[in-house]
Amino acid sequence: MPFTVSKVQVSDAESIARHVHTMFPQAATMTEAQKNEVIAWYSDMQRDAFEEGSESFLKVSSADGSPVGFCGWTVIGQKGEAIGGAKHERRKATWMPETLDQDSWIKLSHAPRAERNRVLKDFDDITRLTFMAVSPEHQRQGIGSMMMQRVCEETDRHGRCAYVLAAPEGVRLYTKFGFETIGCVETAQGTDYEWQLFKSWSEPAALDPGIYRFFFDSSI
Repeated sequence: MPFTVSKVQVSDAESIARHVHTMFPQAATMTEAQKNEVIAWYSDMQRDAFEEGSESFLKVSSADGSPVGFCGWTVIGQKGEAIGGAKHERRKATWMPETLDQDSWIKLSHAPRAERNRVLKDFDDITRLTFMAVSPEHQRQGIGSMMMQRVCEETDRHGRCAYVLAAPEGVRLYTKFGFETIGCVETAQGTDYEWQLFKSWSEPAALDPGIYRFFFDSSI
């Protein structure tokens, strides 16, 4: 089946959320109401990202136009701030679904920060892959690789490094594109996430040529 890669529109926010929610550790045990709450929450976050203009997105569609995969990435400076987006107050920044383990979610958000800052302190304009989601029935068909190829081409074109917080299932894909593990955080559910980082082939020679792409292994 042929697949096509294209840019994402704000109208895709809910589709993104429906794909991404399947990656949540509790997804398999959620009730329909809980799933809808998580999807609404994540949809709000994606709409905010569109309005800010600080994040880039891609989607892969099947021959009939149905979305089967999404990914997003942003570029951050040395202070950890997104580059290129307009600053405004987020509409839904203060609410989280009751379904989520908020303590674990907050820990997953903050635990890797010190390690990330330590490793990336000499880098600037870094590409951060924020999410990669492919519908379960279309996995193992090269869709993730199609999106990663585009992200890596964009990163190389600007001579940037990139990093990603990778779930165990994604490590094989990111390693295929040259990412290397630089750390780990453990989740309450026992899931090990990896921070992986890569250095663009076009990076200045002054930087360590032995590091190409690497990720931080994280478990809460």
